[in-house]
Amino acid sequence: MAKVTVMFGAEPQSEHGLDKDQVRVGRAPDCDIVIDNLGVSRHHCTLVRDEQGWMVVDAGSNNGTYIGGQRIQQHRLRHGDRIVLGKHSLVFDQHGFVTSSIAATTKKPAAPAGGEMTMFVDQAQLAKVLASEGQRRMALAVQQGEREVVVPLLKEELTIGSGEQADIPARGFLVKPVQAKLVRTASGHRLLALGGWRSVRVNGRKVAGDIALQPGDVIEIAGNRYTYRQA
Repeated sequence: MAKVTVMFGAEPQSEHGLDKDQVRVGRAPDCDIVIDNLGVSRHHCTLVRDEQGWMVVDAGSNNGTYIGGQRIQQHRLRHGDRIVLGKHSLVFDQHGFVTSSIAATTKKPAAPAGGEMTMFVDQAQLAKVLASEGQRRMALAVQQGEREVVVPLLKEELTIGSGEQADIPARGFLVKPVQAKLVRTASGHRLLALGGWRSVRVNGRKVAGDIALQPGDVIEIAGNRYTYRQA
């Protein structure tokens, strides 16, 4: 029986036997393979079995489904293919079997209390970051109800706000479309507060202008909490 191994970077996370004709992959709890990361769409792609074997079909995902560096709509899978979904990937094994050491559990994350927005992932930046083996990679740990979701900081500049084009969503009354920016520096990141009715706070202190972030810093905007940490 064919299987896929879910990878986060170079680390295997779980294995899944492909024991049905259609296997849905995404962030939503009703998917067969759940990847709890905001770079992955709620229903990202589907693995489909037919007379010729297996293929992967993109389900209209925001960040796309990639194989061999190319964004695909559908692709006939070959043994060893790596299906890339944001910072996660699925490695296809045509003749594999699930090992108990990293076998997937049947428990799925609880449905979130409110709607979630998919984080947009720049694939060129992702490839650049992953290729830098010795480079310290930073991320924001975002609170989504009772869950914590880790968002890698891949771009030179990221926006936080209520707008549809914001890289990282911040919901709340009077939150600006772009309430703050994260800018990469040689030593890490700086946070720029862009004014408005809603304050931007780091570790409980209001930010006026910009501030250099340290690992463990907690950013707060209108009740939204983001922890700056290593990816």
